[in-house]
Amino acid sequence: MKPIHLSVGKINIDILVKLDHFPEPDEPLTTETMDIQPGGAAVNYAIAVNKLGHSVKILAKVGKDSPVVRPILEKIAETGVGLDYVEEVNAPQSMALVLLRDNGKVSIVRKLGSSLLLSSEDVKKYFGLFDVIHFASVPPEIVVRDPNSELVTYDPGPNSSKLDSSVNVDILYLNEKESKAVNINKLRGVNIIVIKMGDRGARVISHDSECEAEAYRVKDVVDTTGAGDVFDAAFNYGYMEGHSIEESLKLAIISSALKVTRLGGTSSPTLSEVLNALKSYNSSVYCK
Repeated sequence: MKPIHLSVGKINIDILVKLDHFPEPDEPLTTETMDIQPGGAAVNYAIAVNKLGHSVKILAKVGKDSPVVRPILEKIAETGVGLDYVEEVNAPQSMALVLLRDNGKVSIVRKLGSSLLLSSEDVKKYFGLFDVIHFASVPPEIVVRDPNSELVTYDPGPNSSKLDSSVNVDILYLNEKESKAVNINKLRGVNIIVIKMGDRGARVISHDSECEAEAYRVKDVVDTTGAGDVFDAAFNYGYMEGHSIEESLKLAIISSALKVTRLGGTSSPTLSEVLNALKSYNSSVYCK
């Protein structure tokens, strides 16, 4: 029976706009790409895990009065992701304006709303139901370990500055900038720390070893939105499939690299696409 994941975090309404440059004041600007899409780290993670072949459900809160929420939830449901634990609440819907430049880099303006109502008590209601619980870009106070889950992981995203020694998870995901701002030695409740370094690959630090791998090179970078979430999903997938740290790291690096060649945070690769790309990934994983 395949593992079941719970992805805890936000369901955003993303307004994606592609620009060749940022407009000056009073400058009229047109674009060929302006779209409304499902967004949020929890959504990106869930869709990526589902495409790799594991079952997944999202735990989140959405604004019940937003006319766009229902179509967004329908889009997510069409991917096969479970929405059993998505609650509609009396609060403004969380949204994000995603400004995408020609080089694939993004700038994001967020409006927090319904997602602020999520709490650790919401998570505890579903203890014992999931093999994996992944906390995606939520504050540390929401992160709680389910003793019944085989794997509990956390990617704090913009909340990394709030990390302290109380964090208790199996795997902590950070990008390189976040890792430099965190005293890793104080995170004694974390078994594995994964540092994502973009086009320089990634590093995995555990109690008894340290591994590093180079990036998987792609020709065209279209959109980096959600690449880190896809990385998390693929690493967790590999871990739960019984792969070694080295093999899980390769899967994660390739999955996130394929993601950046596509538009939208939810445009993650399928397992067959990842395995096919793995054949041409010649970089070694160095461990010490």
